[in-house]
Amino acid sequence: MTTPRDLAERLCRPQRIGLFGHRGVGKTTLLTVLYREAVGGRLPGLRLAAADARTADYLSDKILQLESGQALPATLAETDLRFHLYHDGTRLDLLFKDYQGEHVEVGRAEPVRDFLRDCDAVWLCLDAGALADSAARLRREQEVEQLVEDTLTAEPSPAAHRPTALVLTKADLLDPRSADVEALAAKHLGMTRHALAHHASPSATFAVSSLRGEGLHAPLAWLAEALRIQDEERLESIFSAGADAAVLTRCVACFAARYPDAPATKRFRARLAGLRRARVRRRGLIGTGVAACLVLALAAYDVLGRQGAARFEADNDNDPSAALARWEQYQTWHPTRGLFLPGATRAEGERLRALAEAARQSQRDARLAELRREAGDPDADSEAVWSHFQAFRRDHPEANVDADLRQLRETLKGRRDAQLAARGRQVHDALVSAEQEKADLPDLLAKSDAFLREFAGTPHEADVRRRREAYLARLEERDVEAARNYSARNPLNFQTRREHYQHYLDRHPDGAFRREAEDALKAIENDWDKHDFRAVRDHFLAKPGDTAELVARCRGYLAAHPQGQFTAPANELLRWTEQVTAPRDYKVVLQSGQFEKKIARFFSRGPDLSVEVEVAGVRYGPSPVIANRYDPDWNYEFSRPVRWKLGDPVVIRVTDHDWKDRVVVEIASPDGDPLALRLLSGEASSGANRLTFASDFAPPALPKIE
Repeated sequence: MTTPRDLAERLCRPQRIGLFGHRGVGKTTLLTVLYREAVGGRLPGLRLAAADARTADYLSDKILQLESGQALPATLAETDLRFHLYHDGTRLDLLFKDYQGEHVEVGRAEPVRDFLRDCDAVWLCLDAGALADSAARLRREQEVEQLVEDTLTAEPSPAAHRPTALVLTKADLLDPRSADVEALAAKHLGMTRHALAHHASPSATFAVSSLRGEGLHAPLAWLAEALRIQDEERLESIFSAGADAAVLTRCVACFAARYPDAPATKRFRARLAGLRRARVRRRGLIGTGVAACLVLALAAYDVLGRQGAARFEADNDNDPSAALARWEQYQTWHPTRGLFLPGATRAEGERLRALAEAARQSQRDARLAELRREAGDPDADSEAVWSHFQAFRRDHPEANVDADLRQLRETLKGRRDAQLAARGRQVHDALVSAEQEKADLPDLLAKSDAFLREFAGTPHEADVRRRREAYLARLEERDVEAARNYSARNPLNFQTRREHYQHYLDRHPDGAFRREAEDALKAIENDWDKHDFRAVRDHFLAKPGDTAELVARCRGYLAAHPQGQFTAPANELLRWTEQVTAPRDYKVVLQSGQFEKKIARFFSRGPDLSVEVEVAGVRYGPSPVIANRYDPDWNYEFSRPVRWKLGDPVVIRVTDHDWKDRVVVEIASPDGDPLALRLLSGEASSGANRLTFASDFAPPALPKIE
């Protein structure tokens, strides 16, 4: 039997439409043409849209085949096709299944039969052109009969009477004189008509022609109206079955989404609102009754609890502490007593204060009697008795004015001081013995601190304090000496040297050697700073072209010494390495020269000299010719800036133009010289011949380190 929850699931899911028919009846063609015509606006008042991309792709292929004049091939695989059907303000989610027609033959058990059995409505597609073939017609009607029986077997109740329409496809093959489709169906399809009359509600008969596009509007319009009627009946059944509010709310929302303008929508919403109001009233009455019962129960509970506490007090009138505890228990477990017994609560407060005072007096007398008993016991631990006395005075300060209590105090204090002095003497003697046995200084210091905590005020306190000061001084000297010795043995272990002096300052923040330790920390930091930068400077002087190592050392220095005295040179060196590793233009000026006399030709008054520079294979110059001079002054700036990067070689050529051009001096940078441009930033020489240049190339000048 179908339950309200099952009906709700069927109502709220997408509507499943069974397209029943044997192979060749035109199921796929019918769906394709319906989609094409409805989307194109050729079915008035109807629109059938693809609900997902898979459906759109599947049908677009079929439409292209039909429009090209091809017949659609037989369907071989099951395909879910999802649509949105719009009709007179109705929006329905429809699920069709395209499948192989042989699967509905009599006797076959295929998965599509499960789908058809569970459908919300069915189109029975029969070939109109084959009605004259009695054998084929009988076979098709038996297949329809099998479908009807499948549904009745699954649910033999009126709920199985689903909307079913008989759709005669290929109506263009019918005799034009057979205009009455109902009469034609009654004549040839009696078995099917009889089954629909008994087990389908509602039912209808249509003739369609996919080829001519005729009769396509009626099946879709009938389907929309039949599904609305079925949904109304289902929702009415759910209401009548008394489904819970959550199920009804979901179903009404689903119905309203499909049929927002239908009169039934307003009716069902009003009915749901009435049920909610009735439920609220019913719950209110139940809540009121429960609250009344709870109030009565609490009142009775408080009355019984108070009577029990009063009886306990009467039975234990000589034990105020027990009676007070019983009343406090009553207060704890009856927090609502003030609501039902307001007068009794005020009297109860006065009684509790009196009981508390009586209980306190009783406890004080009992504790004082116990103290006096302990004071009279010569074997009692005087320290423990003194602690008990001190606790008694804290708990009962009003008893301090009692003369007997003051006398008891003097007695207990005398016994306690004598015992403390005796124990202090023993601990002092143990400390002296440990000192004579040369125990570890931290251990002696810990023993002296323990003595001063436990035996302050005893006769040996002053001696222990003197010894403690001596321990501290010796320990301080030992710690600072350890730091001195480590620094002397390991001058380059800056981190651990610093840790040793910091250890001294942590243990002796106000020690006698504090200034020495602070100065040592500053000196270590300064030496560490110089040591790390010296490594940077030495590497630059030895290998200025090793920029990768220079960058690593500079960054290591800056990370370890962010406030170091050489941060500026380190940053300058980093900038310089970045500049020289990429090509850059430099201004070069040829200033003057000094040459040997033997460079001139015979029978000449002196050489006519010019200078050319070659950098990384690119020539710059030549300079102007200075005639008949061994000490020419050019002061010539090369017209083009010299482009150079780290590692590029430099060659200087001096040419004598007297009679015939010849190179008289050539100066080349050494092989592998990364800073060859230095030749053009000062004096360049070859033997006794010298040239003087000036340029804006300048390696950083790192400061000297003492």
